[in-house]
Amino acid sequence: MEPYQIQAGDIGFAHTHGFVGRLIRFGEMLKGKFGSEWNHEFVVSKFENGEWWIIQATFEGVIETPLELVAPGGHYITLPPPPECDRAKVLEFAYAELGAKYSILSDIAIGIDMLTWNWVPALMNSYKKTWNCSGLTNECLRFAGWLHEYVNIYTVTPQMGFNAVTSGQ
Repeated sequence: MEPYQIQAGDIGFAHTHGFVGRLIRFGEMLKGKFGSEWNHEFVVSKFENGEWWIIQATFEGVIETPLELVAPGGHYITLPPPPECDRAKVLEFAYAELGAKYSILSDIAIGIDMLTWNWVPALMNSYKKTWNCSGLTNECLRFAGWLHEYVNIYTVTPQMGFNAVTSGQ
């Protein structure tokens, strides 16, 4: 079997070694999800000048950057979107969000959600256009035709996104 060939419209998951990445994986562990590997999500956007590029939500906002910069010292994986997704729509949504601000409040909401019981409502920053990495990537998939039943797109962690996409649901 040949290794998977990356394509524009793929989605990716990264395991980084920075403070925020470790914090996200630690929060997943506290919630009882041992073995969480992924702490960042992104969309593969194009192949240009001999390298793959991605669209991702970072502290700088929603940006396009070379794939090789996604996980310095860590690792990543790219996967095709679920079969019902239209790759062109994944890219259309991702490109439309370039320049949007990053939502640190969404990350705080995820942290609160991980540390509290499910009946505690998560805080959100939905009154303005902002994204975190998993919210952006999973909303791209929803725009492209994949209707996964997340309770709230802003509290989906990268590991939850990976689990949903790879379970075939």
